[in-house]
Amino acid sequence: MSQVLTVPRPESLVVALDEVPLPLTAEALFGRRCPFELELGVGKGRFAIAWAQAHPEIGLLGVERARKYLELAALRAARAGVSNLRLVHTTAEDLLFRCLREGSLAAVHVYFPDPWPKKRHHKRRFFRPENVSRLAEVMEEGALLRVKTDHPEYAQVIREVVGADRRFVPVSAPEAFAEVPPTHFEIKYQGQGRPVHLMAWRRVSQF
Repeated sequence: MSQVLTVPRPESLVVALDEVPLPLTAEALFGRRCPFELELGVGKGRFAIAWAQAHPEIGLLGVERARKYLELAALRAARAGVSNLRLVHTTAEDLLFRCLREGSLAAVHVYFPDPWPKKRHHKRRFFRPENVSRLAEVMEEGALLRVKTDHPEYAQVIREVVGADRRFVPVSAPEAFAEVPPTHFEIKYQGQGRPVHLMAWRRVSQF
């Protein structure tokens, strides 16, 4: 007798933040205790879906501020039969500062954050000291922070800002990304011959 697979509905993968208890937890989102990971800026969901499929033991939460991309990612995830992915429509800052419990994340993925290249827009960049400090707070000891960018100047800024927080220590990027699938932007940029900067840190005790 063949087994019938349950395909999730797209809307079941989207979490309405005004309808659920905060802070968000893996137990509440996935109905089980599991390593809780976060992707900031899921876009159309290519990485999130591939990563969740490759790691059924984790629960992956993705945040996206563009509603149309969020809905497309949910549709693609549902079609792929992914059940260990949840998506929220808000900003990265709102999620980090309002919706997550300290020491709850086993890994954080930040791939191709907007570099805001004009100097007057630098204040809009995600990698600022206050955001990095909050990342350290919501990550458990031993958790990995993985970052990719194609923007060399922003890559240097990210290294400086994250490196200034003693709770993060750099780790080998080739090892950290050895089994990480490419994102949509990464495939696009590699096709254009544009270098991609890979960076990774481990969350440690500062004492």
